[in-house]
Amino acid sequence: MISTKNLKMTPTERKEKVAKLREEHEDYFQTIGKINALYIPKMAYRPTGKDDLHISFFPSEIENECDIYTEFVSIDYDIEDPKRTLYKHFYNPHWKEEYELITSKSGYERHIIPVSELNIISDINTRKIKPSLDPAWPDPDEETNPSKDWLKRIAIALEKITVTLENIDKIK
Repeated sequence: MISTKNLKMTPTERKEKVAKLREEHEDYFQTIGKINALYIPKMAYRPTGKDDLHISFFPSEIENECDIYTEFVSIDYDIEDPKRTLYKHFYNPHWKEEYELITSKSGYERHIIPVSELNIISDINTRKIKPSLDPAWPDPDEETNPSKDWLKRIAIALEKITVTLENIDKIK
């Protein structure tokens, strides 16, 4: 078997791998109504002179002025986290000033962001659990169920509450 570590991945191969990785999180994006959510899997690493893990984004990825969803992968876009944790980086309008700019050996400039600034959204354990429904409750997976829209709205509201509470805990 030939290692891909020494072979450069083509843009098409990279797009295919990212699309395959995204499939794991697609239900979440559909549930929150972000069909075109910006999903960019990244490698978490410890930069020289730093004590904690960071990820890096190219300026072109951050200047989209939107939140970025990510998960940890290798340089070859292979899964690094068996739990497939999905993280969210909230857009920061002051990113140019607040995130350190580094230049790689090949001359590419990127901004590094501490992993501690990422918000955990879900992992494989929380995505795969479906509550057991009381027969008196409507089935949320049934397409003809008018309650499905309400359940989606509740799920979105609960997600927003969870993220807010996590952010409050980080501030304390």
